[in-house]
Amino acid sequence: MTQDTQINRHQLGRLIGASKCDHFYELHYATGEIARLYILADGIFRLFIDPDKKFDENHSGLVNLSKFNNHFFEKSSPRATSESFIIQSGSFQLIFEQKTATMSIFDESLHRTRFSQLSPIELGSNQTIESLKQNKNEFYFGGGIQNGSFSHKGKRIYIKRDGITGAGGVLSQIPFFWSNAGFGEFRNTNQAGEYDFGKINENAALIKHEDRIFDNFYLIGNSPSDLIYKYYLLTGLPLMPPKYALDLGHMGNFLTTLWKPSEAKERNATMFEDGNYYARTKDPNESSGKASLNGEEEYQFSARGAIDRYQKFHFPLGWLVPNYGISDLEEEALTNFNDYANTHGVEVGIWVKNNLSSLPKSISFIATATDNIAQLQKDTDSLKVNLNRKRPFIISNSGSVGSQAYSALAFGTAGGNWDNIGTQVASLLGAGLSGETLVGGSVDGTTGGGNAQIAIRDFEWKAFTPLLFNINDQSKFSKTPFAYNSKMSNINHAYFALRQQLKPYLYTLIYGTQKGHPFVQPLFMDFPHEQVNYTEQVGHEFMLGSSILVAPITNGREDSNGNSRKDNLYLPGHRTMWIDLFTGEKYIGGRVYNKLSYPTWHLPVFVRGGAIFDLGNRNFVLYPQAKSSISFYDDNGYTDFTHNHTETRVTSDLNSSKLTITIDPVKGDYSGMETNSTTNLNIMCDAYPDRVTVKINDQLINLQEYGTSDAFAHAKEGFFYNTNYSWMPEFDQYREAKQTALQIKLGSRDVTDTKFEIIIQNFNYGSQTLVHSITDSVLRSPKGISLDPAKITAHSLSVSWTKMTDQVQFEINGILYDGIDGDKFTFHELEPNKRYVMRMRYVAGNKVSEWSEPFGAITKHAAIDYAIRNVQTTCNYAENPAHPIKYLTDLKLASEWETKDQFDENKPLTLTFAFEDVEKLSRMAFIPRNIDRQGTPVEVGIEISTDGQNFKPYGEHINWKADAKNKVIGLRDVSAKAIRMTVYKSSGPLVAGKEVLFFRAKDKD
Repeated sequence: MTQDTQINRHQLGRLIGASKCDHFYELHYATGEIARLYILADGIFRLFIDPDKKFDENHSGLVNLSKFNNHFFEKSSPRATSESFIIQSGSFQLIFEQKTATMSIFDESLHRTRFSQLSPIELGSNQTIESLKQNKNEFYFGGGIQNGSFSHKGKRIYIKRDGITGAGGVLSQIPFFWSNAGFGEFRNTNQAGEYDFGKINENAALIKHEDRIFDNFYLIGNSPSDLIYKYYLLTGLPLMPPKYALDLGHMGNFLTTLWKPSEAKERNATMFEDGNYYARTKDPNESSGKASLNGEEEYQFSARGAIDRYQKFHFPLGWLVPNYGISDLEEEALTNFNDYANTHGVEVGIWVKNNLSSLPKSISFIATATDNIAQLQKDTDSLKVNLNRKRPFIISNSGSVGSQAYSALAFGTAGGNWDNIGTQVASLLGAGLSGETLVGGSVDGTTGGGNAQIAIRDFEWKAFTPLLFNINDQSKFSKTPFAYNSKMSNINHAYFALRQQLKPYLYTLIYGTQKGHPFVQPLFMDFPHEQVNYTEQVGHEFMLGSSILVAPITNGREDSNGNSRKDNLYLPGHRTMWIDLFTGEKYIGGRVYNKLSYPTWHLPVFVRGGAIFDLGNRNFVLYPQAKSSISFYDDNGYTDFTHNHTETRVTSDLNSSKLTITIDPVKGDYSGMETNSTTNLNIMCDAYPDRVTVKINDQLINLQEYGTSDAFAHAKEGFFYNTNYSWMPEFDQYREAKQTALQIKLGSRDVTDTKFEIIIQNFNYGSQTLVHSITDSVLRSPKGISLDPAKITAHSLSVSWTKMTDQVQFEINGILYDGIDGDKFTFHELEPNKRYVMRMRYVAGNKVSEWSEPFGAITKHAAIDYAIRNVQTTCNYAENPAHPIKYLTDLKLASEWETKDQFDENKPLTLTFAFEDVEKLSRMAFIPRNIDRQGTPVEVGIEISTDGQNFKPYGEHINWKADAKNKVIGLRDVSAKAIRMTVYKSSGPLVAGKEVLFFRAKDKD
């Protein structure tokens, strides 16, 4: 019986014995399994079940156990009851039920269960499944980069990298997830997994891996950062990059790229220094120039020329990879190029596909296509030899468990696509919640592109992410920030300059990652009590630290003036004031804003009330609200930053109308540190204050007030009430109104031995913003509200009402929606097949009516819900291995199929789609590829088979345009076991497509 259970799939039998051994507890089950329970640290536990009973504690190579000792295990104590075996470790009780063979962890400090198994662990010959209880308000995060998703409640995710960079793909394979209930799990395996967080059963989470060994680390923490930090304790603290990693980067192919003459009217043409236009080509016969490192072929096409060009357009590069995608490099040419780059402040790295036999002495960093930990560690060691004490830096295009300790993750996707912006925002959020905090996506993608509006919006939001870079020469379109006209370039430059100003803040965020704080983080990290912040509804916006909220423009919707239209923008915290970074306009939090208008230069970026920034050299900007503080960190870029850095703590406390600002003495030091420095404060305000008092080390000093900006500029110390203040001069050309600030200058002092205290009386900033609405009985409750059933879609609802005031507010599923006027409105970006309960009220100034009676509707199912799954596809042409035929029917709109060989009209291409059963169909849709629109079938024929073997023609040949529109073929009343599509003509040299969808006929009532 026991032998049989070791082979066949089964659940653990009842617990029949337990004992405390030298460094683990041993548990015996009736089905013959032995489990080991390890206590590694406070809140870190390991449950290990090996069917072969070998118990190799380092079998995966993913965890460095040498960092842990036996201290917490020795302090633990076991006890048995008639129903369970209980291990006490600190405030945690690990409870193993005897009859049910389930495990739970009870936290005595909170008097609640942190996690509980729903049923016994299930074991098989090559698979294990753990079933967990799921609470109603429990949300799940992690699992690596699940493209387009960061919150997984009600979903199934796959722990298996598929290389698809768009929505639905999995870019990194991280078997680590956590719950807002305060527990996480890290599965110690390299095998693929599947996590179902309530898709099948809303009361359960099913954790499955294709591994017969069950080796699981349970993490208990009081915050998301606590859980992520404990994951780092097991797999390695994230890479601390050199400072230049925050600068603008460029990866390109300056070895084999060819250029041909072109014209200005061509969208993919680039003007070079000789005044002529050129475009990339792969045909040597039509090329007139070739790229090189140092101008060996032609200087303007060289990597040196690129550095010059970036500087000419005022985008100085911080780092550059000159051989992206090409392994062969001539070391002498690389050394000469590196010397040139270094004189221009540019660090040079090289791209390697998998491993590097020897590392050129001249390079500063590596860009790689591997996430193999052993190889990353080897490359890190080689870089350390090259760089002496300076920090090594590795950029990888994929991630795995532990890779965060050695590399940043930089990826590219298809450019020129609005959908990819929203997808990447959610992907970066998910990455940070999975322990992959240094992540970036290339501006305007790697392939595709050519849409200036999308490219500039992409650059804008990515200026607020860990890595800002482009990957060039992989598409026919250039990806540089000056690829389009001067108007676009100037906007990009303004955001580039803003990023440079924010570098001290960004660098401080990098220090925070060492403690488990994501660089790009979801709203719930700072506003944990609002349930909406845990959902995908806010997955298209993010917090940059605790002080900045960024809401990228994710679609091409425009208002009547051609400005971007922004709806569904949520600002959290009903007691929090948010300030538009660029205009100074103030908003109250805790509501969704709609009908916002943003010209191309203006990205929705909001500063949180209480924010404090250091623009460099102790030039502080403060947005006072209540009490807030921040510590800024700095160092010299060496590897020993842990013990050689400085911390500057700044506190702002606005109590009633009294503002107190404290700057503590700088703690710590590092080689090359300047101890004497001036201090400047720029304090945003709404009115002239009464009195400014300054104390230096508790001693009052006299501070002169200046009446003009010119006099203040020449003063060494003093203060000035500036009604025309701007700390982002690059944006002054776009906005009319400046902001108001109280500016204070303090002379040079030893900042390691000086405490500054500034007290300002009768201070006012944003006090009117936080005034809440008053219900006015004169305003009648709304009547005659109509929700148009004909306009209900999977993602939108349209409402109309009788107009009585200019403005109205809606409450939808408990969330306040503001900024709505007129007598009708369409709510976009809704979830499919979801019930929305609404109320409406009139708004007149700060007065509101009573709410209407509740009303609402359920959005329709997404069209893809009716698409047939598991369609098997074959083709008579060979597939491109990077774009296999299976991608054509995988229901992931980010993947694309492409033929390997060129299409020959004398040999028509056939695609055969086979269904599992005979299906009654309504239509089929061919979705063209997104990369470059080439390869779209333009003449096709359809055949139907009811048995999967014999086919009959369905209508005449069909002609399609080679554009981005979906190609739909009606199949009403058609029943088929298989469908064959024959391509007679293509728009390009190959045949390609994003997806072919087959839809079932809907059942008639």
